[in-house]
Amino acid sequence: MAGYRPDIPPHVAEVLQHLPPDVKRGVKAAIRALSDDPAKGAPLQGQLEGLMKYRVKRFRSVYELDRSRRILRVVAIGHRRAVYEELADAVRGR
Repeated sequence: MAGYRPDIPPHVAEVLQHLPPDVKRGVKAAIRALSDDPAKGAPLQGQLEGLMKYRVKRFRSVYELDRSRRILRVVAIGHRRAVYEELADAVRGR
């Protein structure tokens, strides 16, 4: 399952840019690792079913896979306390 190309949309890149340096390094390393093996993450449930998460310290990278095009699309990066709720709000169209 190796060889997914990471896709980081501008709004996620902006969040990544403002993370503390140690967290930023961890998230970038996680994205590289997930590109090689996307199954390292865990599937989300409920409203966010179809997305995957990966833990980096207290932060979470949330991503989806486009298996046909072999793209790993990072949809959100944030603190574990808020990232899922913000993402669920976005899914609901708020």
